[in-house]
Amino acid sequence: MSTKYIVTQIASGTLIPIMMTFLEKSLTTMVPWLITMFTVVVADLAAGLWKCYKLDIPIRFSRAFRETFGKCVVYFAFVLMACCINTAANSDFGWAKWLTMFIILFEVGSMISNFLKPHGINLSMNAFIKAILTHSALPFSCPNADELLEKEDVDKIRQEELEKLKKEEAWKEEKLSEE
Repeated sequence: MSTKYIVTQIASGTLIPIMMTFLEKSLTTMVPWLITMFTVVVADLAAGLWKCYKLDIPIRFSRAFRETFGKCVVYFAFVLMACCINTAANSDFGWAKWLTMFIILFEVGSMISNFLKPHGINLSMNAFIKAILTHSALPFSCPNADELLEKEDVDKIRQEELEKLKKEEAWKEEKLSEE
């Protein structure tokens, strides 16, 4: 037996139980936040489908589920990272909780936007971010709150959504023709 083999076996035998304990603790922390996050993402999917139905936009379930599960994969990675940081730091700060709340904030904003669009109201995220950055006094009071909501014609919003859909289809066809 070589020395390299012996060192590898000792290192593996020592590190594997430590890593398994670390992963078990991280996963135990992560499961409730993953369930919460997944529920909010599915609610956003339902809101998006409702928006398409109300605006009479063709619903493509493959596209909707692809985007939804793409979000789930990215958010899962963020929550896993936060739980591993929390476990490694052995802190009670709750990285997973705060990151999940941040994700939920984005998804709730998306749901609100999806619910308002069929009523002719377009939620302007640029104006929202500008209002947060320029008005730091709490409680949040924005003198130009009308900038956050842009009242638009429902037909204009429908046309914008259809244009987005056409652009995505054209891009997809272009990619397929390149292959």
